[in-house]
Amino acid sequence: MARFPGFLIAALASASLLACANPPPKARSVLAGGAAQNLLILPLNVTAIMSPELEDLSALVWSELEVYLGAEGKRLRTVSFRDARRLWLSSVQQARAGEKGARAGFDDAVRVLVLELAKHADFDTLIIPSLFIREAKVTGNIASWDGVVRALEFEQNGSEARHLPAHSSFVGVAPAASLHAVVLDAEGNELQDAVGGLELLVRVRAMKVVGPENRGPRLEFAPHTGPRANPENLREGIAGALAPFFLPPLPSEGR
Repeated sequence: MARFPGFLIAALASASLLACANPPPKARSVLAGGAAQNLLILPLNVTAIMSPELEDLSALVWSELEVYLGAEGKRLRTVSFRDARRLWLSSVQQARAGEKGARAGFDDAVRVLVLELAKHADFDTLIIPSLFIREAKVTGNIASWDGVVRALEFEQNGSEARHLPAHSSFVGVAPAASLHAVVLDAEGNELQDAVGGLELLVRVRAMKVVGPENRGPRLEFAPHTGPRANPENLREGIAGALAPFFLPPLPSEGR
């Protein structure tokens, strides 16, 4: 799949501030598959600038990532965002200083990054997660993108609530959030590159139509306000980005 555009990252490098990720509750944890014992996960969007529309969602996604990756017998570690960004820029610069020059791309830079991180931490697997905006295809009341299906949410405030239709006639696209995860081994070899859909970024608002004809309400998209997200939807998207090859499927809640 196409990589994220640009390496708009910040300054130099010291990845010495490695830390253990917050211990998640075990009730929803998933045992990481394969021989990997030590997992190192970078903060969200180290290698790609995050859209402002996703900033409220990012803390919720990170929390669910910790829940999903936390497991007995596995060590989950991370690095500060500032240090990770600095080290990433240094890796980009080193890659472009090599034989490929300006033609060096994501794969070249990330291999340098893995080797640099290995000097500061013992890990079997590196996970590079990023949030980004995708276009969800809307048909009727349903939106679909990146392996998930979500029902449109209708705004129900004030007198407009009684005008809400039982069926939406929307056909088109809506902005949605997805998680992209690149998984590499300790030598920088890519193990997986996948995307999972998370949440729609809009709801449907019914607007009154003023005029002699009673044609019902006019429908339009309205952005969500605040970090609204369904944890189950986030876990489904995370599983879509990590489970196909790297981790086993996500079990049902409470199993």
